[in-house]
Amino acid sequence: MNQPDKSDMKLGVQLTPWVSASDLVTAGERLAPQLDTIWVQDQMLARNVWVTLAALAQRGCGVGTNVTWPIGRNPIEMASSAATIGELLPQGRRVTIGMGSGGALVGALFDMSNRAAMVEEALILMRSLWDGNEVALDDFPLLGSRLGYVPGAVAKLTIPVVKKPDILIAGVGPRVTDMTARLADGAISASNLPVHSRAAMQSADYDSFTNMGPLVARASTDPNFRLHFGMNLSVAEDRETARSHARRQVALIAGNPGMWPVMERIGLDMDSVHATKNAFDQGLGVAGASDCVADSVVDALIIAGTAEDVLEPLDILRQLAFAHGYTDLFLGAPLGPDLSLASDLLADRVIPELWPNRAI
Repeated sequence: MNQPDKSDMKLGVQLTPWVSASDLVTAGERLAPQLDTIWVQDQMLARNVWVTLAALAQRGCGVGTNVTWPIGRNPIEMASSAATIGELLPQGRRVTIGMGSGGALVGALFDMSNRAAMVEEALILMRSLWDGNEVALDDFPLLGSRLGYVPGAVAKLTIPVVKKPDILIAGVGPRVTDMTARLADGAISASNLPVHSRAAMQSADYDSFTNMGPLVARASTDPNFRLHFGMNLSVAEDRETARSHARRQVALIAGNPGMWPVMERIGLDMDSVHATKNAFDQGLGVAGASDCVADSVVDALIIAGTAEDVLEPLDILRQLAFAHGYTDLFLGAPLGPDLSLASDLLADRVIPELWPNRAI
């Protein structure tokens, strides 16, 4: 396959904390020689993202959160964690903070009011701490009201920040887009969300779905402003095993009514989508709901199959991403039912084929 002329493109992989920390580190270490960033999802009730990133950094990986959030967290501690991880990185590697407002789990645990504004406050606070400033916490009233900052208090990191992290924002909508274009170092999107799916990218409505225009405009003039696109996949030696694993992930997306308006607009099988939600409502769980997910819905959101099966759709998706102004890519979760095997297949068969300059 012909590799697009993207000599400055960064390539990463996204790991999910559903296997042991040691397995996550092993997978990251396996893929690190071919990749720039090992991204780790932040799932608050699973394995801790900062601990995992520290272990990966110690093994020589460039690392990032994809994504974390400030809701229910203290951004002062988040800034300290990221700065500390930066001290573990080898020469040429970076720590990058992908940040959003959190999903359904966060909403089930914490008050989500003013969430976009809280992300903005957290971004400004963390960056100011990394710059070595004395930060007046009164300037962050939303965070202060949640976390109980003492009136008049000032915060300053007591350590030098040897590698200042970049902050990338995940999310859609005018409020988020405006904040990202004004303040962030870039944005993160992923193809398993209907709004960023292959079908959405191939429609005439993609710009209106995503409000990406201001971000693409800035990226076209500022080489330090990066737009990262995740190509979600599930790969295994056996096609049906890979697809079954992807189907379970898609069931969780299809069962969320908040996703339905875009799913309908891009032409997905809504009878299948509604049946999936009904299965959850009847207490059938992920296993029962996944039986209702049509093949076409799976294929719309997650590329799944053998290493050979995924090559062409991955190539199509990366071409679409570049056409829409994205600058960087990552191979997105779930990767596969067996993380160790999926890492081997990506390292030995997928990455060398699609990015031959990264073969080892």
